[in-house]
Amino acid sequence: MTADARAVDAIDAERTDQSPPDPPTSRRSKAVTILRPLVGPLVLVGMIAYFGALYGDRYLSKVNLVNNVLGAVAFLAIVAAGQTVVMVVGEFDLSVGGLAALASVSTGVLLATTTVGGDPNDPTNVVLALLVGLAVGLAGGLINGVLVSRLGILAFIATLATSLVYSNLAAFRVDGRPVYNLVEDNFVEVARGEVLGIPNRVLMALGVGVVIWFLLDQTPLGRKMYAVGGNPDAARYSGINVKNVKLIAFVICGLTAAAAGILQSANNATANLTAPEPWMLQSIAAVFLGMAMFRNGLPNLPGTLLGVVMLRVLENGLNYSSINSYLQTVIFGVAILVAVLPLAISRLRQAR
Repeated sequence: MTADARAVDAIDAERTDQSPPDPPTSRRSKAVTILRPLVGPLVLVGMIAYFGALYGDRYLSKVNLVNNVLGAVAFLAIVAAGQTVVMVVGEFDLSVGGLAALASVSTGVLLATTTVGGDPNDPTNVVLALLVGLAVGLAGGLINGVLVSRLGILAFIATLATSLVYSNLAAFRVDGRPVYNLVEDNFVEVARGEVLGIPNRVLMALGVGVVIWFLLDQTPLGRKMYAVGGNPDAARYSGINVKNVKLIAFVICGLTAAAAGILQSANNATANLTAPEPWMLQSIAAVFLGMAMFRNGLPNLPGTLLGVVMLRVLENGLNYSSINSYLQTVIFGVAILVAVLPLAISRLRQAR
């Protein structure tokens, strides 16, 4: 057994030693344990059935459920996957929207057939442009990680500040205008294509989700991340380099934000500064929804992806209604509060 594995095992043992003895498990608590993971999927199915009953074939059509729901949510799913990693280590990243915008315009200006000023432009190689965008995401995540893990700045302050920096650097780079006329060959068509009727962007989001799930649940690094998020002091005393683990988490989040921004610009054939703005709040909300549904309040990738889809299903269903758009946003916010309320109540009871 390696030193890192022994360190994580020591933390698990410490948690076991310090926790009070479990009370006798009642039939009710067993039922709750068994049924809790089923609540989220059942609610999702219920929402689809409800909106389907109201709006019929228009809502239940393949175009709506596959393209307008899953296809539209693919970009947020990638961002939320990276946000999950950061929240596993006990932090969060408010800069994902700004970093996604910066990465997308960094790639977009290299692939556009015209400059921002309208002059003809010779597009750069697609692979090189993609690497530049991903490098921007990596660098942004590294900066966030250094500020939080090395300099000890609160994640709220550090990533809020870098969000302003990244988003305004993106606006400065393109003079506040979207980048149109992106090269379609090997860029736009890949994002817009389909395999067996499933949009490529959905398959890419699933691929990122599988990688993040494997990292968190099947690797020693993932165990270290959960250990750091659970008790950073115990993790440090057990030999885990807490600073490095947090740094890696922010770098991963930066890469996923950049990937989502680039994929969205490919799908739209336009690098738009404002498109990634909602991702920060939506990604955090999705992670909290996943925490409420699975793993007894711990961030987890399956729960996050389910939370992303549930948010989009609700938003899509409300779009079919005649409810005022402002009231739709109110309903959206209330639904999130209702979803996470059981987790908050459960934690209050445990604290007592």
